Amino acid sequence: MKHIFVATDFSKTAAFAVQRAAMLAAEHGAELTLLHVVSNSALARLRQLLLQDSAPTDADLLASFEAELQQIADNLGKIHNIIVHTRLITGNPHDDIARIANEARADLMVVGAAGTALRQFFLGATAVAIISEAQQPVLVIRQAPQTPYQRVMAALDLSPASSDVVGLACRVAPQADLILAHAFTVEFESKLRYIGATEQDIQQYRQDARNHAQSQMQILAYSLPAETMKTYRLEHGFPEDILPALVQEVGANLLVVGKHDTSEVEELLLGSVTRHLLFEVTCDVLVLPASLKT
Repeated sequence: MKHIFVATDFSKTAAFAVQRAAMLAAEHGAELTLLHVVSNSALARLRQLLLQDSAPTDADLLASFEAELQQIADNLGKIHNIIVHTRLITGNPHDDIARIANEARADLMVVGAAGTALRQFFLGATAVAIISEAQQPVLVIRQAPQTPYQRVMAALDLSPASSDVVGLACRVAPQADLILAHAFTVEFESKLRYIGATEQDIQQYRQDARNHAQSQMQILAYSLPAETMKTYRLEHGFPEDILPALVQEVGANLLVVGKHDTSEVEELLLGSVTRHLLFEVTCDVLVLPASLKT
């Protein structure tokens, strides 16, 4: 990675994102850009809060934001020995965060899971704008960073795109232990029971599905560098049920997932499994956009 973008609204959770982005920039020798998007509605609210006889102009308010952004950048540069740029624009955070990162051809976009300007992140609009429109992986920060990522889980559906998800996990956290995780089901299992399949038949179908998934997981594992510490977990069930529990069980501090191309209706809801994982897991989540999959 050569260029990392991080969005901040100066909140506590945004500070977590800024710190993690700086740590990653230092680990990878990348440049970092701090981005703050000031909405017109935020400027209006600030004007209302300030005394009318001493209310600053919009230019004064923007200058204060720029000064705060630059102070953060200066501190990060000194602490992490990295190059830090700043970008301050007026606009709509829902639309402009992804657009600015895309125009700069950023290699990674980092955002906090909640905050003031981003507090609606999981409620629809901003999630669609950032994750769906981003042309680079999006890292959603849920935890205060303490150390580099040490245990990373790659959630795999065993489609051809799974190798891209694994590759992204290895690029972002090359020194971490890697857990390859897959939740499998038997296709039409409930209907098989309805048409008379016995429990023994169902168990055999499950074992066949497990064996097939295991062979694919082994192929993925063999493709990784020999020095990568990797294990894999196969569990029967739906991924939205299995994966959050696995994250907790193995102590992962980063979950890497892929986002599939979806219909317009599904885009509006951010898709099902990816959206559910963003809601449910307590660790950071790294989403690979469908546009980057080979």
